[in-house]
Amino acid sequence: MGKHQKVLIIVSVLLYGFLTLFSYAYVDLNLTLSQNPLIIHFVKTMQQLSYFNRPAATYIYILFVICAFVFFVYNLWLFKSDKLTLSYLRKSVILTTLILVFAYPFLSSDLFNYLFDAKIILKYHASPYTHRPLDFPTDEWLRFMRWVHRYSPYGPLWLTSSLIPAFLGFNKFILNFFAFKIFIGLFHLINTYLVYKILQKINPRLLLFGTAFYALNPLFLIEGVANSHNDVVVATSLLATVYFLIIKRNLLSVSALVLGALVKYISIIILPLVLVQITSKNVIKIEKTILIILLSMGLFTFLFSSFRITVPFVSPGATQVQFQPWYLFWTLPLVSLLPQWNLILISLALSMGASLRYLPFLYFGDWSQSGTIAFMQTVLVIPVTMVIFWIILRRFLNKIK
Repeated sequence: MGKHQKVLIIVSVLLYGFLTLFSYAYVDLNLTLSQNPLIIHFVKTMQQLSYFNRPAATYIYILFVICAFVFFVYNLWLFKSDKLTLSYLRKSVILTTLILVFAYPFLSSDLFNYLFDAKIILKYHASPYTHRPLDFPTDEWLRFMRWVHRYSPYGPLWLTSSLIPAFLGFNKFILNFFAFKIFIGLFHLINTYLVYKILQKINPRLLLFGTAFYALNPLFLIEGVANSHNDVVVATSLLATVYFLIIKRNLLSVSALVLGALVKYISIIILPLVLVQITSKNVIKIEKTILIILLSMGLFTFLFSSFRITVPFVSPGATQVQFQPWYLFWTLPLVSLLPQWNLILISLALSMGASLRYLPFLYFGDWSQSGTIAFMQTVLVIPVTMVIFWIILRRFLNKIK
């Protein structure tokens, strides 16, 4: 690995190391992560920034997002130019994942709901489908919990698998916390491997570029590893389904899809497409199937974000009818398998816009301020609209030449 690549590794470590430290500015004021005096002092110092100087913290986050995406695009350009190696990609992915495993989930409280759902099973011997965190009023975790009124909206396989890190936590919150972080972070590495293996089969020319598009995308690193959303596991199901289709392991393909649906219901909507691919007498190019799956998941994401849809495992009030950045795990990993430039550009705009949707919350400390919804919609739609307009204009100009 050359000097240039070593410098890029150092920049990546510094960039995401900074994010990891910055994330502790948003530790809940009612949560004590450690009794160590140095850690307590560090967390309290950081909290002064996020809770009592919100504008400055917001500007720091904006600067980070800009730097992270500029660095990401630069990496993609170097991969496209064959100036970066597999060794660099491997080390960069592993190091960033390892660093962000130690980040606090500063933009979401979902991880704490995962923790509490497992606790309901292990400690209280009850079902998260019939009991809420609020039903255990003496539990000390309620001091820093959010969404304590909801029943679990996740599938039985997720609840079952979440017992693994819960057991490894030995009933200690901090061990439980990091066991879950490591557990979900591993799925990011698995997804990276699946993207790599799929591209080896269908598009080896853009093998490293496509893999890097998933593995080094700041949105996926923030939402999948730092914030630890279980949607990264949904992506595993989708990618595994495609991989087994490619190698003609049809039973495993359907099984991966069904298992994914038992984590989060959404995977099941592409079952008909998979069955058509398996049973069709005519040869269907796998790229076409992937594109149709991508469009189907994209349409579902739009409908789910716009209308209240009754779905398996989800009780009324368990979800909000609005787009969430981690929903992009349902679609953009599939874009990495079809690294067409128009799709890449639109996906980059979506990723960056989605990362900026948190600004009202970071600046004001809540989501209730006037204009918040309009801002979140604008910051997502405008970059995508500009990219689409540029693509159309470029095509038009090419035609009249």
